[in-house]
Amino acid sequence: MIMVSVASGKGGAGKTSIAAALAELLGPARVFADCDVDAANGAIALGAALGTREPYDAGPGFKIDEKACTGCGLCAKVCRFGAIKPAPDGSGYRIVPELCERCGACLDACPSKAVVTFEKQAGELFVSGTRLGIPLVHAELVPGEDTSGKLVRKVRDKAERIAGGDSIVVLDSPPGIGCPVIASISGCDLVLVVVEASASGIRDAARLVELVASMRRKAVAIVNKAGLDGAMDLRAREMIAKAGIPLAGEIPFDPALRSAEEAGKTWLSLDGDSGARAAKALRAVRGVISGLSRRETDSNPSKEQP
Repeated sequence: MIMVSVASGKGGAGKTSIAAALAELLGPARVFADCDVDAANGAIALGAALGTREPYDAGPGFKIDEKACTGCGLCAKVCRFGAIKPAPDGSGYRIVPELCERCGACLDACPSKAVVTFEKQAGELFVSGTRLGIPLVHAELVPGEDTSGKLVRKVRDKAERIAGGDSIVVLDSPPGIGCPVIASISGCDLVLVVVEASASGIRDAARLVELVASMRRKAVAIVNKAGLDGAMDLRAREMIAKAGIPLAGEIPFDPALRSAEEAGKTWLSLDGDSGARAAKALRAVRGVISGLSRRETDSNPSKEQP
């Protein structure tokens, strides 16, 4: 199995569009895992029809048993987050779920044992079909929940089980360099770094490149939205070269690319220069992935040789 994570330092860099086109280019033996659990839009890029779902439990939550609460207020005093408020009817105290950080201080402080725990659902995990025939694993985290890295891991695990031993999993990483990103690129065979040709895009991509290097992941880069500013294009190339990452290609800024997405197509379907340059860059990435597949086969003599 080959794991390829498509990542960018910032949102809006074109990461999901590139990941969807790459998944289409790789052929039938692939699975798409949308690891951006806070704002997943892989389903839009792939034209998904919502499939099976399962709850995602993020560990213990806390609530107050109304019958056991004596109204002493000790729980509210120890809560540093202001999550425990008097009940509207004056019958004791209640925990506001949106404010609760689940530290458990109230559990220890309550003399009447009125604070109890329960398994808290923090989102859902989905497996959906797509118009391209690519299985899509995606998830939705409840807003305000702080366990996105854990949910990313569940998305990956599910995708790996669906993929089996000889498939390719394309992971659409969240933007940035935080915990969910680390969870999405950890252990991957290749990270495709999407660099938006803008001041913020280059700066944030440079931080991502440092993270990828620190995790010792193999990487290749694509510059997206090129051609708007020659100086920015040059800065993007220089940053990538300084990092020692191969540049697979540059995709120009072109409203036609957006139009293709709105028509339910990937960038590979687009005619003209922009579509040709996008396809060329992605074919270069596919070549890198093919090299990884050959090395994996060579290292395992039980696999059929190409």
